[in-house]
Amino acid sequence: MTKRRKSCGCGAKTIPFCIFALVLCYAGWVISLQSAPQFGDIDVPNAIDGHLLHGEDFASSMPPQKPLPSASHPPVPVPPASSEQSSNSETAETDQQSEEDLTTLRGRADVNGAEPKLKQHSPQESAGNLRSGAPVLVVAMAAKLTQIDGPLVVISSALAHATDASRLRFRILTTAADAKPIVAQLKSRIAKRQDVASGQMQEVDIEAVDFDPWTPRVARLLGGKSSSRKELFDGLNFAAFYLHEVFPDVPGGRVLYLDTDVVVKSDLAVELMSADLGGQPAAVAEDCSQRMGKYVDLDRLKRKGIQREVTLELHASKKTCVVNRGVVLIDVARWSSANVTGAIEALVAAHLSSRGPLWRAGVSQPPFLISIAGRYHNLGAEYNVRGLGRGDIAPEEVDYYKKQKAWSSYYDKFLRKCEFNCCPGCKGWALSPFVAPLAQRAKILHFNGRLKPSARGRRSTAAVRPPPASMNQAEQSDREQRPLCSCGKECLRECSGIWWEYLPPQ
Repeated sequence: MTKRRKSCGCGAKTIPFCIFALVLCYAGWVISLQSAPQFGDIDVPNAIDGHLLHGEDFASSMPPQKPLPSASHPPVPVPPASSEQSSNSETAETDQQSEEDLTTLRGRADVNGAEPKLKQHSPQESAGNLRSGAPVLVVAMAAKLTQIDGPLVVISSALAHATDASRLRFRILTTAADAKPIVAQLKSRIAKRQDVASGQMQEVDIEAVDFDPWTPRVARLLGGKSSSRKELFDGLNFAAFYLHEVFPDVPGGRVLYLDTDVVVKSDLAVELMSADLGGQPAAVAEDCSQRMGKYVDLDRLKRKGIQREVTLELHASKKTCVVNRGVVLIDVARWSSANVTGAIEALVAAHLSSRGPLWRAGVSQPPFLISIAGRYHNLGAEYNVRGLGRGDIAPEEVDYYKKQKAWSSYYDKFLRKCEFNCCPGCKGWALSPFVAPLAQRAKILHFNGRLKPSARGRRSTAAVRPPPASMNQAEQSDREQRPLCSCGKECLRECSGIWWEYLPPQ
């Protein structure tokens, strides 16, 4: 006889018991849900859009071992936790800031939408808070309010070639008196850009840093007779050498210094934040069309035993290719560790002493050349196509470009022996006007020299024709003051026209 299996189901007699058990289970589940933490209860400090903010309250350093004064804000009172403020109160908060405020910093909301506590920001923190996973690039310049056209062109040209404008942070090193008005004017003339992540129109990130605390230290580097250009003896001309102190903890560890007479033709953040510097303290554009011996008296430097006073081992020789400090990507930690600035200061001190002069021309450029030789990563000449403010070009420079197959025979049709607007000692020997054969593939164009585009008036970007075989003195003198940039194998145009393309309207 087959035995019947006992059923585990609810029979007629056990139905009440089963219902009672189900009710107990349901009640226990409800209680457990109410005691479990909800998303809004989870403490996620400094979070935005799922990303942790990387901008802490960075410590600052400045000479001589005093706390770095904030160029962004004086201390702002922290509102009480119960304070009810709108998360969209950026404009109102900015309008209420004191007259001593030098820049505008945006508030940030946490994951629950609450208004964050306001705090004082140091220059390096405001330089690089990340709004997305992509690293930002701090672009530093040095300028006074009277030189505002330069930063305007740098910023507008950099933005024109940036795939994501929010990855660029522009910082202007200037005087305390000029800090607030220079930022206000820059922001009023630079158009807002669309944020890639949010799609919303946002102001470009522009702030000022007060460089006055460094003035006494830099003042010791000014002097001598190595240049007739008075503007080169301004303390801000040495600002590039102190970025490791101005921004010691900048996110990403890099700062790009640009002279204010450049035009950017590349996506700076994309190309330079990913560049491998090979462990070097800086990256620059090497230019072998000129050599160290043209600028620096290396024999005198050796004869006077200057090496003993410099902490760095000097690698420069007469045949060392030159680099230009108008475009320098600095690794702040490695620059500081190598004490490149200390070497520059020691060389300038020796140059200004009875053992000098150590260089024939230039002010801040020669000591930089000597100190950085042998300890930089070469970005390539296209990152600093320079000389666009020069009136002449040396025959050996032309020969160099011809050997590099960068010179077209068409360019020869424009050259004459310089007669009226030549460099010292160059009359009848140098060729004029200056021609930049690498301009058509430039990533950064550099208008270094005395012929600044802003002083010459607006120029066309159209191609120019070769001059006639015979010119009177006025015609030749005028042509000598119009540097030419390549725009093809048989195409040259006035370099200053490119600069004027990027100057925003008043």
